Formats: sequence, structure tokens, C-alpha cells
Amino acid sequence: MVRYYQERFHLDPERVLAGNGSTELIYLTPRALALQKVAVVNPSFHDYTRASLAAGAGLISVELKVEQDFAPPDFTALEEALSGADAVFLGNPNNPTGTVFPRKLLLDLATAFPSKWLLVDEAFVQFLGQPEEVSLIGQEPPLSNILVFHSLTKFYALPGLRLGAVIGHPDTISRIRPLKEPWSVNRVAEKVALRLISCAEYDKRLSQLMGRERIKVFRRLQDMAGFHAFEPSANFILVRWTKTDQLDDLLRFLLSSGIYLRDCRNFPGLQDSFFRMAIRQPEENDRVLSVMQRCAEHYP
Repeated sequence: MVRYYQERFHLDPERVLAGNGSTELIYLTPRALALQKVAVVNPSFHDYTRASLAAGAGLISVELKVEQDFAPPDFTALEEALSGADAVFLGNPNNPTGTVFPRKLLLDLATAFPSKWLLVDEAFVQFLGQPEEVSLIGQEPPLSNILVFHSLTKFYALPGLRLGAVIGHPDTISRIRPLKEPWSVNRVAEKVALRLISCAEYDKRLSQLMGRERIKVFRRLQDMAGFHAFEPSANFILVRWTKTDQLDDLLRFLLSSGIYLRDCRNFPGLQDSFFRMAIRQPEENDRVLSVMQRCAEHYP
């Protein structure tokens, strides 16, 4: 699997540690670095919090605010959080809000705090229109306090195979590698990763499709009563149901048509009728939007 990163992103193999999906490495890293306190950007993928707690670290929450459309916090807010923590954990783009943190903001933060860790989950970065303008994978020279978690299962729709890696400075990776469980990447996953190297045409087609469908779905939702959509960046969109005060009204209606939306009420800060929907093929998106429209019309 390391060869995929070597050829696809032109990385030194010593900068890459492959794992059984990026989640294995998200849990390994706080333990390997012996983190005592971690600032976690919320709402976000719960395993940043869970991995930190499992390693015995305390938590500081950095809140993305709904009234600011979940825009990334500025340098001052992140600086304040890092001043009391060993590391900051965030997704870029963030799941489920779609928040994109500017590359310069994160590099400036890492430079200003060389003794603190930036742990950046880029599981969805390949869905961005211009991922190279955001991703920290190819930073040169690599900063020793940045670790990037990358997944192959999202973009290539291969969740069952568990393919991922953590990318960082060779000295940092060599510090983590001895603490990783052996043999966590199976041979089938290794073989598939090698095939993905030659998927440039797929990469291009999928990126173009996502770009078109993101805009379409977002605009359709903006014109639809009962929904407040937040601008998407990856292959999903965060939406708030506003037609009634119960998200279950929407979920039941769509389930009756065989459609499941991700209930986001278990994310801190999203308890008030938020859900996430996938951006899929055009005909699938059209069908889901049509049923959502009928649901909104069903409730006065």
C-alpha cells in the first residue's frame, strides 16, 4: 500500500505508515505520542474524541458555530486552544459539516507551535475540486509536527477492504511505527491498492461528477421549503430540517420510500434536526430530492 502513496503522491516511503484503514492509525497516534490533552474541532467524526480518551488524554473542544455556517475558526481561536493542549485534531474537509480549513492556516499554526501536534484527517480530501490546494500530504519540506490521516476507502468506495495511511515526517513516522500492531494490512487490500495507482481516469471522472452534483443538490435544497442546507465540499451535504420540530417526521417519510439519511443528532451541536445526505449519481440524487420535496409538501 505504501507504493500507492509513493507513486500517486510522490512521497518518500519513510513518510508513510499504512494501516487497516485510517481509523486504526487515528487510534494509534494519540497513544504513540503520549498526548495528555487534545483540542478537538466539533462537531466532527467522533473517533477523534474517542481515540484521545482511549489514550488517556483530556479534551478541549473547539466549536464550529451554526450561526457562522460552520466556518473554520480563525488563527486566534486555534492558537488559544493549542496553548492549553498538546495537539489539535480535525477533519479537512470536516465530517459532517463540510468545513474546509485553509492550508495556509494550518501551516501557520504548525509553524507557530513547533512543539504541538496537528493531527489532520483528510479522509475526504480527494473529493474536493482542487485537493492539492488544501491537502498537507505533499508539504515540502515536511514539518515534523504534522500528521495526516488518509483513506482510500472513501474515494474508491471500498470500505470493506480497510485501506489507509498516516503521512508525516520520517522521524515522526519512525516514532509511531514500533507501536503499531503487526500484519494489520491484508494481502487483498495490498493488491487492490496497487491497482488504484492506475485509476487516474476514474479519479478525474469522479471529481467532475461530484463537482457538478454538489452544486445541483445544494441549489435544489436552497429552493426547497423545510430545509436549510450548508454549502458542501466533499461527497456529502449537511442539512437542517425546519418544516417541523421533529427530524423523525422526515426520516420516517423517507424510510417509507427506501431512503436513509444519516441522523446527525448524536454529534455535539447538531441535536436540533440536522442530517447528512450523500452526493451520489445524478439519478439517485434526483430521486432523493423528489421524495424530500414531497415530504416538505406533506407537512403544512
